[in-house]
Amino acid sequence: YIYNKCQGLIFGKGRDKNMKKILVLFTGGTIGSITTDGIIDVEREGKYAVVEAYKSAYGDDVKFECRQVLNILSENMGFSGWEKMIHEINSIDTALYSGVILTHGSDTLAYTSALLGMYFRHFNIPLFIIASNKPIGEKGSNGLFNFTSAVGLIKEGKYKGVFTLYERVMLPTRVIPADTCRDRFGVYGYDGFNDFSVFSGVSENMLSRPRERIFHNDVKFGKRVLFIEGYPAMDFGCFVPNEDTAAVLYSPYHSATACTDVSEGKSYALTEFIKGCITKNIMVYICGLKRKVPIYSTVEEIIKAGSIPIYTTSAVAAYMKLLLAYNQEEMPVKEVMGKDLFFEEVKFS
Repeated sequence: YIYNKCQGLIFGKGRDKNMKKILVLFTGGTIGSITTDGIIDVEREGKYAVVEAYKSAYGDDVKFECRQVLNILSENMGFSGWEKMIHEINSIDTALYSGVILTHGSDTLAYTSALLGMYFRHFNIPLFIIASNKPIGEKGSNGLFNFTSAVGLIKEGKYKGVFTLYERVMLPTRVIPADTCRDRFGVYGYDGFNDFSVFSGVSENMLSRPRERIFHNDVKFGKRVLFIEGYPAMDFGCFVPNEDTAAVLYSPYHSATACTDVSEGKSYALTEFIKGCITKNIMVYICGLKRKVPIYSTVEEIIKAGSIPIYTTSAVAAYMKLLLAYNQEEMPVKEVMGKDLFFEEVKFS
């Protein structure tokens, strides 16, 4: 429904007098880049090309306020970049704007989306995080389409909270990083054959009503999360948590399984790795577990070894949730991890 709506948006001539400005936050990425001699890099002068392209196509039907928060390629995104974004968005007086658009690079779009979606779950105006496959103005670029679609949905004023918009609207906590072949983003828990909406069971009413604010303070990411994705014959002896490691996140196979067999050596069993981490007061979380029975014997062993399950949540969202939980000071970590912050846990009927 939302995808079709984006494709069919009709923009009026002239500006709605009752509509407030749209705040556009720029962070760099391909949508803020240019190509020179076959090399794509951010435009160093920080020009607002996508806004100018919109005005050229549609005139001054909307008033924009632009701020440059960062100017980097998103593969260089890290803790300081997320801290700046959270600080900037926390400083916004939402009464002054109809909505916010944050431009971002595509490589780490899913990670930033998940973080901002959970932190700003309470946002009382729409905040759209967008990206582009190619620099603005280049043939085949979808940047202007994504920006224009965000503007159109802000005009409607129906939704509150954070959304990711890349050729379709997605819940930010369910975005799966784009594949390396076709550069297409996935949606965790979305069955394109049977689901009518990429929101997968989240109603429009749920997206329009206010949500309790949990996080009020800026975040400093001093504590780290070691993120390990499982593969066959993994030697856990290669992973050594350091003094800044607050927790470990393990992403298992689709059945939530991992090797627990010690026949090739204890370092190849996740269960032994979990026990070793616990002796250092480092908790190990396992993401993507399903709330159903029966379960595999290996899953039972992993849980009995002392790991903490994170149910039906993508690895990306689980990682960002752990980073947020361990670096905020407003709720106990256990309460943050046990709360569905912004629809990150997919609930099956």
